[in-house]
Amino acid sequence: MARFIHIDVPVQHDGLNRVTRGFAALGQFSITRAAFAGLAYLGRPVTRGLAAWAAARKQRREDEKLWNLALSDARIMADLSRAMSQDALRDTRGYY
Repeated sequence: MARFIHIDVPVQHDGLNRVTRGFAALGQFSITRAAFAGLAYLGRPVTRGLAAWAAARKQRREDEKLWNLALSDARIMADLSRAMSQDALRDTRGYY
């Protein structure tokens, strides 16, 4: 008759054990550790964004130099015009 009785029932509730462990983890919390974790989390995207911004800025400066040179040299302006017309032709092929 007593076969279905479970004697190995834990004394404390599992939820209470989790809460106790959570408070113990909060006791080990350090603002320095949190700051370093935040910097590590944000560091990679910020670095990538700054690198992309620097590359775009460099490309803009180079384009400006090329345009100023093309304003004074007709051959360069013709090359740019030809390249732009080929790009326009390539873009309009998808429409027709």
